[in-house]
Amino acid sequence: MGAVILNRILILLASIGMVISALLWISYTAEFSLPCTGGGCDEVARSPYSRVAGIPLPALGFGYFGLLLVLALSRLQYPEQWRTYGKMIAALSTLGMLTFGYLTYIQLFVLNLYEKGTPCWWCLAAAGTNTLLWLSALVGLRGAPTISGTLTRELLQSVALSLVLVVAGLAYGGWQWRQATTAQVMETDTEKLQLLYLDGQGWRKGKEDAPLVIVEFSDFQCPACRQAYEILEGQILPQIEDKTLFVFRHYPLINIHPMAWIAAAASEEAGKNGKFWEMYSALFESQEGLSPDVIEDIARKLGLDAKKIREAMDNQEIHFKKIYRDFEEGSKLGVKSTPTFIVVYEGKMYFSPGMQALLNTLNNTPEIRAYLGKPVVATPR
Repeated sequence: MGAVILNRILILLASIGMVISALLWISYTAEFSLPCTGGGCDEVARSPYSRVAGIPLPALGFGYFGLLLVLALSRLQYPEQWRTYGKMIAALSTLGMLTFGYLTYIQLFVLNLYEKGTPCWWCLAAAGTNTLLWLSALVGLRGAPTISGTLTRELLQSVALSLVLVVAGLAYGGWQWRQATTAQVMETDTEKLQLLYLDGQGWRKGKEDAPLVIVEFSDFQCPACRQAYEILEGQILPQIEDKTLFVFRHYPLINIHPMAWIAAAASEEAGKNGKFWEMYSALFESQEGLSPDVIEDIARKLGLDAKKIREAMDNQEIHFKKIYRDFEEGSKLGVKSTPTFIVVYEGKMYFSPGMQALLNTLNNTPEIRAYLGKPVVATPR
């Protein structure tokens, strides 16, 4: 394979790495989730390993791939130094291999995403891209172009290719951001409202006859749901609870969160004894180490019968109908991920797939803003 062709491959891979890093960087900063078939993306993004000195790791990744791209383009400008640039690319990508190897180990075995079967595929894609780039860099050490002088046409084509990839990737990221932060508005009808909350479903607090209703479909083991809990309980609901009915409904994603249904069952058993909201808070606050034994300890601290809580966790048939009803009705309404908020006001439903979409609905919908009489102020923790 010719040296110039190998360099094209390096430029292509570095550009792809920049795109993946940029998408993850935007996701981390703007607090929305990219499509992630593994389901572990939120867990990685909200882990203590996702930042170095306060800087999101994808930002560092963007700079790393960008430097590799600059080096690969530079040797088209200065082909007489081809081998020198090649050694620099090989050395830098080797450092990248060590770093990506360590980060992959962290996500798969320290965060236990391998055992859970829920890796962050975006992170793995960045690591895989770097592996291919590293191999290409090592192979490229063997050769150099025989052409003297600046490879002007090749340089221009490579710059154009890189720009097209990066712009397309950022456009996709912008589209995903818009999807994640903008509510879908639909007219309400009796059937939808019956599925949502009118039959007495869910756990409720706030003003029962409020014209503004916020229904959350949530999963106790979902990292994004924990963050939503912190923002809702610590910032949003204290500002509007006298004008809002808040309804919590279960949506346990058991294929990626094995403790979700167990935790939901424990919360239902606690609710039978008048302590749903106390258990709700404790489950989210103990999310990182959630286990049946931990939930039993929580039950004791709340003054509940730990044996009954354990029985509800072990025999999930006890609360199966109620939890499954929440999940089934949520699915019929279009819920696919957690947290999902559905806001009801004056004959309209605002389907908000995440916290930012909820905030945008409350603050940017003129009718709701006028009803609340003030903006809802909240910042991610």
